Amino acid sequence: MPLPAFLKTPGPAPKRFAWYAATLALAFAGGAFFAWLAMPAGWLSGALVATALAALLGAPVGVEKNMRLGVYIILGTSMGSSITPDTLRGIAAWPVTMGVLVASVPVMMVAVIAYLEKVAGWDRRSAFFAAAPGALSTVLVMAESSGADSRRVVFGQSLRLFVLVALLPAAIGGLGHQPAGTLPINPVVPDLTSFFISLGVGIFGGLLAERSRFPGGAMVGAMLASALVHGFGLIEGRLPDIFLIVGFVVLGANTGSRFAGTRLSTLRSFLVDSLVALLIATAVALAFAVLGAWLADEPLPKVLVAYVPGALEAMTIMAFVLGMDPAFVAAHHLVRFLGLALAIPVIARLFFGRADIPSENVGIDKTEPKD
Repeated sequence: MPLPAFLKTPGPAPKRFAWYAATLALAFAGGAFFAWLAMPAGWLSGALVATALAALLGAPVGVEKNMRLGVYIILGTSMGSSITPDTLRGIAAWPVTMGVLVASVPVMMVAVIAYLEKVAGWDRRSAFFAAAPGALSTVLVMAESSGADSRRVVFGQSLRLFVLVALLPAAIGGLGHQPAGTLPINPVVPDLTSFFISLGVGIFGGLLAERSRFPGGAMVGAMLASALVHGFGLIEGRLPDIFLIVGFVVLGANTGSRFAGTRLSTLRSFLVDSLVALLIATAVALAFAVLGAWLADEPLPKVLVAYVPGALEAMTIMAFVLGMDPAFVAAHHLVRFLGLALAIPVIARLFFGRADIPSENVGIDKTEPKD
């Protein structure tokens, strides 16, 4: 049932900030529930679902601009801290499979973009960002600053993550691999000095990139600055979990609020389009995984987990759960992640420029079916 009219209008500043607070409370509740259910990327997906439902009901949910900027910097800093000297050495240890992976990314993106734009009728910006294989949170930030329809992008990216995490273990088992192993524990920064240095480096890199008006600058700049100091061993450890949880919740709330005004018929079309796009991307990943495994004489299941278009964190944990080499999987996903983080903003700037209007207003009614 739709909300009463007086609740749908943000009104003056006090009411607007009250809705900001209500949005965060709802997002944390949704994220906590999904995390309790052990859903993949639970804090992010739960916050997104809860906020999106409220937006679909007509509630003026949203996240304050400066809070978004701070969260993007925290997320970038956290992601960059996952890079270690061992990871960098691992990147140089598997040149054949790395080369095949790099070759697979443009093929995968072109195939998915072609379907979404030519067959499904998506606009090119949204198709481009929805086709990016992995790096969900980074792609969402870039999509927003480049004027894509965030609803389409988040739906396609989130659905892919859910399906891969849910079905990949069974698929790997079908290839003859027997799961084994335990979950990894990535240590937190050992002291307050390391904590403040790590956070300071991320803030500096994020604000510098944001000042240059680089698409997704706050997150990408923080990630690269953090990756630099962690990759060379100057700092060890990641930010405490609470920072990443808050970052995922706020990002989910911000993205979920983009679904305001979206009809259920539109969501149904998103579902079909995103499932077909996932099938295309997975088929390309499997084909290149077969090639990479044959050329490098590596087990196909391990190479496939390293190639599938999933999130870096989720696929690295998946490697541990399945008893595979986590360094191999993490290194390959990091190469693709960093490549996308560097290439997508440049491509977006060259072909799309900077958005003149907010991403949530891009062509919403032009491609939606009429009632």
